[in-house]
Amino acid sequence: MITSRLAPTPSGQLHLGNALAFGAAWLSARNVGGRVLLRIEDLDRGRARHEIAQRQREELQWLGLDWDAETPAQSTRQYSTEGVPTYRCTCNRKTRLAGACACRDAGLTAGAVRFRCPPGEVCFGDRARGPQVLAPGDDPVLVSADGDPAYPLAVVLDDARDGVTEVVRGADLLDATPAQIRLHEALSLPVPTYLHVPLLLGPDGRKLSKSHGSTELGALRAAGWSPDDVWTTLLPLLGLPAGGLRDARLEPSRVPCGPFVIDANAVVQP
Repeated sequence: MITSRLAPTPSGQLHLGNALAFGAAWLSARNVGGRVLLRIEDLDRGRARHEIAQRQREELQWLGLDWDAETPAQSTRQYSTEGVPTYRCTCNRKTRLAGACACRDAGLTAGAVRFRCPPGEVCFGDRARGPQVLAPGDDPVLVSADGDPAYPLAVVLDDARDGVTEVVRGADLLDATPAQIRLHEALSLPVPTYLHVPLLLGPDGRKLSKSHGSTELGALRAAGWSPDDVWTTLLPLLGLPAGGLRDARLEPSRVPCGPFVIDANAVVQP
């Protein structure tokens, strides 16, 4: 049985890009009688807000997305790197991007904890894009320098303990998949299947965010949009006819690669 998850981050407003990914995750599971879980990914304690999480639950329900269970929020869980090859790193992002970090073999005892990701390309399947062969890229941070667990560690452990069998998310995270697969393997955890949906961009070429305010679900609702208006806009971007969510049948192999541009100034009229 497919088990998918809706995993909003309660530090900002849900927008059309979030709805596209969550709708694809919901359809992929529901179309075949699978389960859908809700998980609040609130690791960023400085920005995450309980009231935002509650508003996101309500907006997901407004869209017609339901779930079989809500798993514990990430802020309430414990994470361990036991069994994972790691090293300490004190370099900033600029140094890492420049290839000037020498921490991997320095034997440091302070700094962020990074995954010592095995070298070599990773072969995996994407249900929309077919076979993928990608190198892991930079070693992801698993624990920050101040001791807080980081998303790459949390998402792998949570997907395994929540029984998630399929990860559906935006195409901007495709490049993160090889390192996550390596981390699953290092922890002897089952590797889920993946489906990366098209990115939605603003006219400035950047992916939708709070800088494209009129694509937020709250703004669209205030402008008179109904859930069917949202899905009529989004379903064709998943290779489906325009219409309501309940009648849609997702075919992952027909999901376009995208990306698609959404005009934040024009989209507010349903």
